[in-house]
Amino acid sequence: MSKFEFFGEPGVFQIGLRWTNDSELRRYRPLNHGWSVGDLTIIVADQNLTSSERGQSKQGHVGWYLSPLFDWLASNWSSLFQEEDFSWSEKSAAPAAVACRRAIARWIAADDELGKANYKAAKSWFERHALRSCSEGGLFPDIFIRRFGDAVEISWTSAPPFMPPNGFRFACEPGVARLPVSQVAKPLWNAMQWFCANPPLSLDVDDQRRWAEICEKIDSLRNISNEELEKAYVPEDVLKLARQVLANAGHLELLEPERREEPFLDILSPAIAMFGGVSPELNQADVGRLCDVMIKFQSGHDSDHLAAVVSPGLNSVMGSPHEDGYSLAEDLLDELRYLRGNPTWVDVRALAGDLGISVEELEFDTDSIRGVALAGEGFAPAIVINLRSLFNADEDGKRFTIAHELCHILYDRTRAKRISHVSGPWVAPEIEKRANAFAAYLIMPRGLLARNLTQVGRIDRYVAARIAKALRVNESALLEHLYNLDFIDEWDRERLRQEYRPQS
Repeated sequence: MSKFEFFGEPGVFQIGLRWTNDSELRRYRPLNHGWSVGDLTIIVADQNLTSSERGQSKQGHVGWYLSPLFDWLASNWSSLFQEEDFSWSEKSAAPAAVACRRAIARWIAADDELGKANYKAAKSWFERHALRSCSEGGLFPDIFIRRFGDAVEISWTSAPPFMPPNGFRFACEPGVARLPVSQVAKPLWNAMQWFCANPPLSLDVDDQRRWAEICEKIDSLRNISNEELEKAYVPEDVLKLARQVLANAGHLELLEPERREEPFLDILSPAIAMFGGVSPELNQADVGRLCDVMIKFQSGHDSDHLAAVVSPGLNSVMGSPHEDGYSLAEDLLDELRYLRGNPTWVDVRALAGDLGISVEELEFDTDSIRGVALAGEGFAPAIVINLRSLFNADEDGKRFTIAHELCHILYDRTRAKRISHVSGPWVAPEIEKRANAFAAYLIMPRGLLARNLTQVGRIDRYVAARIAKALRVNESALLEHLYNLDFIDEWDRERLRQEYRPQS
């Protein structure tokens, strides 16, 4: 038995591999991969995801056939490190290990066409991102890998494999980690190079051919183009249009990603980050408008005031999106000392202006774009409001959008220290939910609410309408916010909802 070969750092991501001997005669083993028995260990953030227990016995690795793992890595490389979006409508902020399994369970027995399509999409996504999809009956842990902005999300459960031995369990608790792309992709790439450079001993002619076929597939990844990688992150038709528009404008540099020697994109280009959050049906005119926005604000920089309050590296939600958004807004108002002058409402347009952020209003053809945030290295900070969006039908809605995009500018910058972001239904739900919570608290801070509620007894629709007018917010948004801040209970919220509901 050989020693483990380790790639990566256990404090971030590490994979360990070794070939082992199989006492079973070759003719009794699986035809395609029975030659590749070995041991595997995967460690994320110092947690061994392959550690297991069976009775009193404990083991830090799993032993099984390894060639299906490497074939899967080579076959799904672009998806693993570039595909962020789920292939079904996912409204939760759950990591992939939870969201994907929940989607499969929800639709596996569906007998309607939409449910069947959703099941097919979720199952296909599982096969591209779940380690167990390549286990071939082995005791592989339940690990999912996907892109998440300029990071890689690794999430896992402690769910046992299909038909495990009696008493077998994985010892690691469920979890999720968002890690730099290079610190996951590079160890896996090096592991694949190890596989190709160190075949198991004593392979027969047929098994040598099978090993060589996988190595050829791995080696072909060296020639994969940036555009091929980008298509897993951005809808292909949109990517093609953006490339044409930026080429005609002489600004293809906005589409150039940071490519390493290995076949992965460590940092997304501004255009790829921008268009990763749009509808696949976005038309040419709107692609052009978004490109024009990037070109217009290119070569600028943050004001000193904005730079002082930006908190990079928070693009991963720390707790619940709702709690994080409220906390970030409260901290910002405190840092800016905004409420110390006893304002009667929060003027977010003026606040953005004080931070040196331009606010522009454009009418797109699509209503699926709510707003755009642009800032960071190489860009002057800007917020664009889409007048076509129903969210921006009046000034109250526009103010909410400004506050929403401000959250992205302050807290959702990537490892490239910039943000180029379109807000809409195609963006990671947890990021949008946090920005919504931030916006709600920013324009309706607890201190102002408490001041308006002084000497108010029972809150009825007339009191709520007066407060909403004073704070210049939508009444329904105020109602939900009062409930979230415990000014009213669930019974009062439902009562007020009924009072606002039009009578037939």
